[in-house]
Amino acid sequence: MTRLVLLVALAALSAQAFEVSNTSIALKDFNKTPFQNNIAFKFFEAAAEDTTTESAAPFKEGVYDYELCKQESSLILQAMNEYEEWGLQFPDSWGRMPMGIFWGHQISMGNYEECVEYRRLPKGTTEEIRGQYCLAKIPVKEIFQKIRPWNYEGDSKVTYKLVPTETFELGMCMPRSCSPQQADKYLKQIFHDTFGFDYNEKSPAMVRDGKWCDYEKPIELRGIDIFAIIFFAIILTFMLLSSIYDLQMQKTGKTGHPLLLAFSVITNTRKLFKVNDNSKNPNVIECMNGIRCFSMMWVIFGHGYMTFYDLPHINRNKFFTWTETPYSMLVQNATLCVDSFFFMSGLLMLWGAFREMEKTKGKLNIGMMYFHRYIRLTPVVAVVVLYIMSLYKYSGSGPMWMKVGNQDEKCEESWWATLIYVQNYAFPYSICVSQSWYLAVDTQLYVLSPLFLIPLWKWGKKALWPISIFLVLCLGCTFATFMYNDFTLFRVQDNNVGRRQALTYYPTHTRIPSWLLGVIFGYFFFKYNRGKRIPLAKHWIIIGWTVAFGTMLACLWGPYWRIRPETPDSPIIEGAFYEPLSRSSWAISVGWIIWACYNGHGGIINDFLSWGFFQAFARLSYCMYVIHRIVQWVTAGRLQTDTHFSDWDYILRWWHEFGITLCAAFVASLAFEAPVLGIEKALFGHGKPAPKPKTESKEGLTDVTTQPTTSAAK
Repeated sequence: MTRLVLLVALAALSAQAFEVSNTSIALKDFNKTPFQNNIAFKFFEAAAEDTTTESAAPFKEGVYDYELCKQESSLILQAMNEYEEWGLQFPDSWGRMPMGIFWGHQISMGNYEECVEYRRLPKGTTEEIRGQYCLAKIPVKEIFQKIRPWNYEGDSKVTYKLVPTETFELGMCMPRSCSPQQADKYLKQIFHDTFGFDYNEKSPAMVRDGKWCDYEKPIELRGIDIFAIIFFAIILTFMLLSSIYDLQMQKTGKTGHPLLLAFSVITNTRKLFKVNDNSKNPNVIECMNGIRCFSMMWVIFGHGYMTFYDLPHINRNKFFTWTETPYSMLVQNATLCVDSFFFMSGLLMLWGAFREMEKTKGKLNIGMMYFHRYIRLTPVVAVVVLYIMSLYKYSGSGPMWMKVGNQDEKCEESWWATLIYVQNYAFPYSICVSQSWYLAVDTQLYVLSPLFLIPLWKWGKKALWPISIFLVLCLGCTFATFMYNDFTLFRVQDNNVGRRQALTYYPTHTRIPSWLLGVIFGYFFFKYNRGKRIPLAKHWIIIGWTVAFGTMLACLWGPYWRIRPETPDSPIIEGAFYEPLSRSSWAISVGWIIWACYNGHGGIINDFLSWGFFQAFARLSYCMYVIHRIVQWVTAGRLQTDTHFSDWDYILRWWHEFGITLCAAFVASLAFEAPVLGIEKALFGHGKPAPKPKTESKEGLTDVTTQPTTSAAK
């Protein structure tokens, strides 16, 4: 019995061993097949079989070596055939194609890190083989043209720019000795032999220049990089020393010198988060803090979707059906929030200038006015420009960095225009800090402001007539530009978005109406409303809020029906009217909100917008505006895997972009913005105190001490 049991056990073990052996063989064959039948295997096979001499194909450049590339490719091919891990890592890091290409997936990145960090010394060799990653652009237009589309009655028309895929980007890994030109030669040979693609000397390269290739190399700091590191180190030192000095003054109970406290993190943080009770201050419009904060969040939201669209989505075609949803209008019409900023800028500019003219009996120190404006805006912008031109290139790497991490190239040409705020006219197609076009427009309007301020101060309402005529002419300019260039209702319908941006979105003369409306509103506000509340019957209050919200909803969602698949395309004249009038109508609606809240007709809306929490947020809004695009570029450029397009995916992404932007803006405010304001105050002060305006109270008219109005930083 015991012997029988042993025999059964041995038989079972033998059967199990045989099964494991067969399974191992099957797994080995299965795993080996993809390596021997994909493009990567054929690439190294083509390189190993290449008999062309270097003189016949002179591709030698820098670290590239034509003959060495062939030798190393032969070693890799041999290792792949012998199923050695060090060789299989090359094809393992390649992308695969096609995958989800019918849903708009146009890139397969492979494994970037596995490739560029590759360093192996094969047996019998004396030099390491190092990996080089390239992003090839494969033409697939011919393939798609041969495919018969599947249409049925239930299909809805996908509008705008959905076109058949023409190229597919493929991540590939090869030895560092291979040049892009040599790799392009092998890749074209593969597609010609395998798929019958026809190529000639004029055919575009699949593996483009070195910009689309990367390998591990030591960091070589340029002069501007060293300068940036030293500069930021000096600023950190100033912050540390100033904070230590601040602590010492607090311990001894002494008042520190303002210049020595300018960089103190302790003092500046206290100022940043200080909540002032401005409820009885007629010179502060508290609800504007909330409007500014929500507008800033909307700016980041809209810009984030612009970057989100360019990510390697496996379902990228979803974007085109997404544009037909009501929710998408929050993004497609997000530019309306810019007009909120322009309106508030014009209002606060006049308010601040008239307060100054009250002190000086109508005189305006234009030179000092420009100087203060420049030194308050420029430090943060200059630091961002410096960062982009120096350390930005070290902030990320990978296939997506090759696609979106090129902002430093734009700055090489246009950095100087950014620092003098003329980039919207000088370089409308290559703005260094893309969102800084707004700062250029706002600064140019500030420079022109005396042309409106002085007449309004001297002649009052009489000056409103020429100003109003000028406003209408600017509206007509936008209308004429749309009609002349055949621009459509939405940018997403345009075939040349860049030209429309340059001619109607960036120029100061097309953006001035919203700002001028703020100036006009600010004039009446300052002259007839400051320091008192204007009563209004309840039914007029209800009508005012209804009209304001109705107008804003019409501006935001009114054109939605035009983007539906079943709706005909909008005529040119419709967009020509909508573009200027929607922005002006939006600005007027914002004016109602501000007026109603200031005069006590805002109710719970005013309570919320005037919440003290928004004060610190509003102080950070300028730094957030200047910095947020860098956060979005770096976040997008560091991606090395596929993504998925959906509103939920973007909302998750928006929260971390917003959080990082908020933290970066906090640091930038403490390091650059707040110190400059502190130095300015120490050197120039605030001049003579302004006259105390009258304000209403239960007892009658009382004097209220004025406080500086919060700057309208965008």
